[in-house]
Amino acid sequence: MVEHSVEIAAPVSEVFAYVDDYSTTKDWMYGLHTMEPVTEHTSGVGATYDGVMKIGVALTSRIQCTGWEQDRLIEISSIKGIRNTQRWTFTDLGGDRTRVDAWISYSLPGGPAGRAMAAAVKPLIGVAIRQTSEALVRNIESR
Repeated sequence: MVEHSVEIAAPVSEVFAYVDDYSTTKDWMYGLHTMEPVTEHTSGVGATYDGVMKIGVALTSRIQCTGWEQDRLIEISSIKGIRNTQRWTFTDLGGDRTRVDAWISYSLPGGPAGRAMAAAVKPLIGVAIRQTSEALVRNIESR
């Protein structure tokens, strides 16, 4: 499990809309190679995507939005592939500043293949979180 917070100089509604827009995700999420919707609706509970992250190795998942509250929460959980849950919460700090708290949990498969994946992925998690946070702040604040 990984937790991380970042503050962004932008109103909560703008930050939430940017994170909620799947088409911008590749611009800020480190290692995200593809993210394609598999449902007609692309926002809110039930929106489902197939994605591939490349962090040392290619990690494939089908993810679905399992929690969504306007300007407050986006939660996404895998329903197929690499097991993971991401929870993004948004807090209005006033003065057009927003705190984004990310909570990410994942589990890799067992056995020799899982151990090889873990050896490739674990050293890159810190880099991925830092790069993702920096890109999110940079992309939103430069809009």
